[in-house]
Amino acid sequence: MSKLTIGIYSGRNLAAQVRSACPEIAFATSSPERDACRIVVIDSDSLAAANPPPRKSIVRIILESEPQGQPRRPGELRVDRDSFVGRPRQHLAFASDMVDAAVHASQLETEVTYLTQIHELMTMSDAQAVSERITRTVMDLLGLTRGTLFLHDPRLERYVVSFSNDPNARETGEFLPGIPPDLLQRALASGHSFASDGGMGLVVMPLQVEHDLVGVICAPMEGTDTFDAAIIENVSRYLGAVASVLGNIYQLSRSRDLAMRDDLTKAFNRRFFDSYLEEEIERSRRYGSLFSIIFLDLDDLKMVNNFYGHLTGSRTLQEVAKRILSAVRTIDKVVRFGGDEFCIILPETDQEAAVAVANRVRKSLTSTPFFLDPNVEISITASFGIACFPTHALSKDDLIRQADAAMYRVKSTTKNAVGVASQSQERASRPASAT
Repeated sequence: MSKLTIGIYSGRNLAAQVRSACPEIAFATSSPERDACRIVVIDSDSLAAANPPPRKSIVRIILESEPQGQPRRPGELRVDRDSFVGRPRQHLAFASDMVDAAVHASQLETEVTYLTQIHELMTMSDAQAVSERITRTVMDLLGLTRGTLFLHDPRLERYVVSFSNDPNARETGEFLPGIPPDLLQRALASGHSFASDGGMGLVVMPLQVEHDLVGVICAPMEGTDTFDAAIIENVSRYLGAVASVLGNIYQLSRSRDLAMRDDLTKAFNRRFFDSYLEEEIERSRRYGSLFSIIFLDLDDLKMVNNFYGHLTGSRTLQEVAKRILSAVRTIDKVVRFGGDEFCIILPETDQEAAVAVANRVRKSLTSTPFFLDPNVEISITASFGIACFPTHALSKDDLIRQADAAMYRVKSTTKNAVGVASQSQERASRPASAT
């Protein structure tokens, strides 16, 4: 009971009397503090001031100098004033027990509601419908109208919009679009997965399953929006309840990710390449952006296989994939296209930047030999071909064809160089002139 603050409505010295008798209890005697109390004591001279009853109150102790004969409202405890002043601690302890019982019953009712919704969500096969249901429920709890749920997509290695009714939400290709890292960190460290910042105009709510951040809900807020402890607690409990459902979606995504990986090199495979390239083309068309692809084919890997055996050739491919991955950005996708051929997809990258990336990868491959065993030292080079959407092609097949043709022109002439597709005459840059 000592953790509760009791609201006092009285024009007399009632507050001083109960404070003297109950020094361990906090009392509030003015608005808005007393209006937010779960237990209020309303003196007989202040009935009009407390009518209607305070909205947040659960138990209201009405002090009467003499019986009024008025019907009792739910949550009211009518007590003789002299009896209360003589023994306030006993009456307040009883009121505290009533509040605890009411809060516990409300929590149980809420938990049943959450469990019912979780059961419904688990029967839904559409991940976007699940995301929409969760996001709209959170918005209803907060009294907001717009929100976005980002879910981690291991295939893309970033968080993507799973549902949004916010017209300002955008897919930017960032790791977590539009969410400041410090605000997210505050939410993670808050203990209730909630952080708001009126200055930024954002509410951020992370969803975690054990130590995995599977998703984040972000909502715009007005400068006047405020959220009390009870609302934050309800949202926190709801997110904790539904996180397991999102965790199942996350695990399913991870399983799909494994199916999209090449077993030997752990780079993405052709299945991923085909679907992701179509998505990247569609995104570029929608937002008027561009992207590039780099095809690279290892020079003379067949000689490694013939001289050292296919096991060494396989280990060479693994080391090649590691060096390619170390030379590109997190958002760039490295694909084993087949055999000793790789492809790199570069979002938001023009031709000039793609040439720089290709030369960086080329130098990474040739900077030092591959030491696969104490007595095995492999030196390997690659031929590169670049095509940019929509500069060189307007369809997936044409884009692949242009990059592949540029690569093979290099491979059939200089090798260890970077070629760029062109609508007229493609160009190949030799190592000596490469940037």
